[in-house]
Amino acid sequence: MQRAALVIALAMSAAGCSTMADLSGVPRPGYQKDGTYVLSAEEQGLGCRELQARQLGLQEQLEALPAKAVQQMQELPQTIAGAWGRLVGASDQGVPALAEYNEVKAESAALNESLQRKGCGTSVETASIKR
Repeated sequence: MQRAALVIALAMSAAGCSTMADLSGVPRPGYQKDGTYVLSAEEQGLGCRELQARQLGLQEQLEALPAKAVQQMQELPQTIAGAWGRLVGASDQGVPALAEYNEVKAESAALNESLQRKGCGTSVETASIKR
């Protein structure tokens, strides 16, 4: 019983910390709740060649994820949360490949902006899921 209370207390404190960071208004690197992506200091320091290589990797993911999403939508959800997300949530809830697609697409857009800002030439076009 004490162990369960400790686990709950730790989970609540961890959730509180992330909430406080979000309330501070300072965006953390990575995918944001508003659907954008903030590059880390390391990513911002990459040169044109490294940015383009990362962008190509993301493009490959964007091309593979739609088929994976279709497969996941045709399968039964693995968890109750996944089923509930599909039933009442946003269009990407309950389908991990769609959520991953949105994150990869946002990162790709942020990398494209960095490529343009650095004068690295043309950006890599991103694939899209037709709705």
